[in-house]
Parts: sequence; structure tokens; C-alpha cells
Amino acid sequence: MRRAIAIASLCLAWLCVNGALWDAVQVFAWGKMVRDYAQVMPLDQAIAKTFDGTASCEICAVVDEAKSQQPAQPTERASEKVVLVCETPAPIIVAIPDYAWPGALQRTALTRTEPVALRPPRV
Repeated sequence: MRRAIAIASLCLAWLCVNGALWDAVQVFAWGKMVRDYAQVMPLDQAIAKTFDGTASCEICAVVDEAKSQQPAQPTERASEKVVLVCETPAPIIVAIPDYAWPGALQRTALTRTEPVALRPPRV
């Protein structure tokens, strides 16, 4: 839960810094305008009236004013490449431990000293 809150907070901060939050508010305002216009006229006319730009709602006016007051972000690019990805972890190498078993023959099996027990043959 803590990780989800951290990720959501980071995404919200990124949206605020980039100005994309105002775009989300604008989309909300357009949805509200389409819904309000669709109650009194057909849907295609409501969509056309929403996006023609002649009648903007108070939310659209607030968004336009806020976007005009935002300082323009400089588009300077550094000459060196910035790596934004985490480093890849070192590869995990799994090695078979070296065991010294007593009585091992070629390190693959133990040497048997007693005979193998077999059932007597059927007659």
C-alpha cells in the first residue's frame, strides 16, 4: 500500500510540474460541457458546440488563465546524454559447491562396499 501511494504521489507531482494537470482539468470541463449541452440538444450538436470555441465555460476560462500565467519552460538540452533508467543489477552466478564426500568415486556417487540385495529368482 505504501508503494502504491508513493507511485501515485510521484505521478501527481510529475503531472503538476509538466502542466498536464491543467490538460486533465480541461478534459473534465469538456466532458461536463458535452453532458450539459446534450441535455437540451442532440449529442452531435452538443459535441460540435463544445469544441467550436465560441462558448467556453468558467472552468475553461480558469484553465486558459492558469496556462497563460505559467512561465515558459526552457527547452535547453544538455550535450551529454542523461540516463534515467536504473542500473541493471549484476548477474547472479550460481556455482555448484565443491563437496569432498568420503568414499566418493569421481565425485558422482559413493562407492558401495556391500552387495546389492536381490530377491531370489522364481522357479
